Order: sequence, then C-alpha cells, then structure tokens
Amino acid sequence: MSRAQDQKRQGFFKRAFRKGVLLWTACLLIMLSGCWDLRYLDKLGVVMALGVDEDPSGKQKLQLTVQVVLPQNVAAGSKGGIGGTPVTTFTETGDTLFEAIRKMSAKTSRRLFFSHTQMLVIGEQIAKTGIFPLIDLIERNQDIRTDISVLVTRGVKARELLQLTTQMESIPINQIHEMLEVNQTAYGVNYAVKINDLTRLHGKGKEQAVLPSMRIEGDRANGNKDENVNSIPASAIPVLSTMAVFRNGKLVDYLKPKESRGLSWMRDKMKSTVIKLTCPDSEGDLIVEVQGVTVEHKVKKGERDMPIVQVHLRVTGSIQEIMCPNVNVTDEKVLNQIGMMASKAVKGEVEATIDKLQKKLQVDALGWGKEVYLKQPAIWKRVEGDWAELFPKVESEVICNTIIMGSGVRGKSIVE
Repeated sequence: MSRAQDQKRQGFFKRAFRKGVLLWTACLLIMLSGCWDLRYLDKLGVVMALGVDEDPSGKQKLQLTVQVVLPQNVAAGSKGGIGGTPVTTFTETGDTLFEAIRKMSAKTSRRLFFSHTQMLVIGEQIAKTGIFPLIDLIERNQDIRTDISVLVTRGVKARELLQLTTQMESIPINQIHEMLEVNQTAYGVNYAVKINDLTRLHGKGKEQAVLPSMRIEGDRANGNKDENVNSIPASAIPVLSTMAVFRNGKLVDYLKPKESRGLSWMRDKMKSTVIKLTCPDSEGDLIVEVQGVTVEHKVKKGERDMPIVQVHLRVTGSIQEIMCPNVNVTDEKVLNQIGMMASKAVKGEVEATIDKLQKKLQVDALGWGKEVYLKQPAIWKRVEGDWAELFPKVESEVICNTIIMGSGVRGKSIVE
C-alpha cells in the first residue's frame, strides 16, 4: 500500500470516529432531562422573612408567619401605576416549622419559595422557651440559606413586626434588614447575627448566643394600615433596641445601650460609632468619631491555673464636633488628652458589659471559653466541665489605646 493510500485510509477512520462520537453524544443528550427542577416564578411565593411566635391558642407549640412578596404589585408601583401592598403575610400554627409551612398550602395558590429569605424573626415569648429548635429546619433544608439574619422582638410579636408597613422601603423586611447593617456601621449598639453564627456555638468553648432585638414605636394598632405609610411621620415604625442575651438557647435578659455597645467592642463587631466626651477644662461636650477598631484577646495563666483574659483594643478616630470654648485641637497635648479620655470611655463600656455578663447574668456571651480553648488548651481541658460555674470568677484586664487622627480645618471651636 502506497503512502498516499495509507494517509487517505487514516483520514477516513478519523472522520468516522468523530461522527461516531457526535452521534453517541446526541443519543446521551436525548436521555437527559433539560430542567428537572425548573420552577416558574409565577408559580412561586417568594418568602422574604419568617416570624415565629407562641401559638396563642396553646394547642400547638408555635405560630409561624411568613412575609411573601407580591411581584405584580411591586412592578405596578415601580412603573407609577396603582398597585396594592407589595407584600402579604400568611400565618399558620404547628408543632414544628416544617409542619406549619406545609399547612400553609391551604391558604396560598403558590408554593412557598425560601431561597431569597433574608431574616428569621423570633417572638420574645417563644425565645424564652428556646431558639435552637427553630433553626434546625433552616440548617437542614437546602432551599433556605444559612446566612440569613436573626433577631428577637421586644414587647411585640413577630407577626406584628412582619405585618408592619414601612415608608423607606416598600418591602418591610428590607428596611429592617438594612437597619441592622446601618446601625452596625454607624453606631454599633447592635450587630447582625446569622443562622450559621448560631450553629457554630455548639462547638468547643461553650459560648452563649446573643441576638439583636427590635420593638415597634408608636401606634401599633395602625402599623399595618395604608395610613401608616401615607402619613408624616408614620404612626408606627420599627426601632432597634439592644442585644438580647441567651443561656442554653433561652432568652434571659437584654443589655443596656452602653453594655450592648461594649459587647460590640469586645466581639470585634464595631465598624464605626461616636463617643461623647466632656470638655477637658471647660463646660460643654465634644464628639469623637471612631473610624477603626482592632481587638485582640490574650489568655494568661493565673493563680491555681485559672485563666486571666486580657482584652486589647486599639481605636482610631477623629474629632467631629467641639462645643468647648478655649480648646485648641492643633495642640498635640490636647489631642493626646482627648485620646486618653476616649480610651477611658471605651474601657468603661467594656467593663460594664463584662460585669453584667459575669456577675449578674453569669452567661459567657463574651466568647471567653473559646479563647481559653484556643490559646490555653491545657487549662481548658481542666476547666471545661465546670466552665459555667467558673466563668463568673475569671479575672480580666481591659487595655485600650485611642489615637486621634484628625480634627477638621478649624483649630479652636467657634463656640465661645
């Protein structure tokens, strides 16, 4: 066989092989289902939030409320048309969340869809009985994300909060969700806690849960009516309160505002805040804006091998407002003095939080058990079994250093 004939024969087999592969691939594609889990949006009810309360009838363990978006009304409103309310709620009772969700199928024409859920709202009364059974479904169900935020209501039911109409955002839960983010980045009394943060608490360290809380300010009876949106100001609005403290998943108390902010300092959740200080040598106040915080925990071995926890905070900020006559902030000594005053204020808030959680509540929401476990494992192995009893006796040191980076364009205050 000549060389030309051999090359021609090889080319024939290559073309035949390629055609065979294409034919085999086409046969496999016929057997595959293109969109096996296809779900059309007009057949789904998109759930933005879950609210859990005690069953008011007492017949079952809980009452579940879901806030569902009505896309046809949202679209009508965005186009300037006359649309109805952008959301609605459905409420059902059950002994578990999954049971209550399935029972809601008798009240809605659409299957509830949870992939866009943003928040779990837990009523104050059911929070006192335990929150961990409520997050089991969310952790297991692949249709619900575990990065959704969790908060507790204070003085109101979760159902009332989800039925509250809001002015700044057409979808109420969007406003509540953004309020948490804004407060954490602007004032720091509250910070967001997610489902996966709670599930991690079951690891080593015996850390206890804390959650942000929210109340309704104003006329709650008109909170779910159109008049609430169309009046200036609104009759009822959602308002963030302070962080709620839990022991073994059960609500025990709320922190005061400065204690709540002290917890943000300690847990490295502080993004920015303002510190009001008394003028160094005169009447009046000045404001320091905190622009950066770094926190480090150190654990030393004390007497009888008990741990000593050191909290090191480094704060950077700038002077934003001066109501003090005869204070010249171009003087480096004055800036250093203001920095020391700010450090004292931050240290006071942190120590007040430690005192509340250690002495009064005796709840390790500070995460000290985890710090001992990570940094002094030998000590943790010895105290782990008695940590709940030993935590109130653990000694601590708070060390804070504040650096004032700027003071604006004016050296002296315009106030005289």
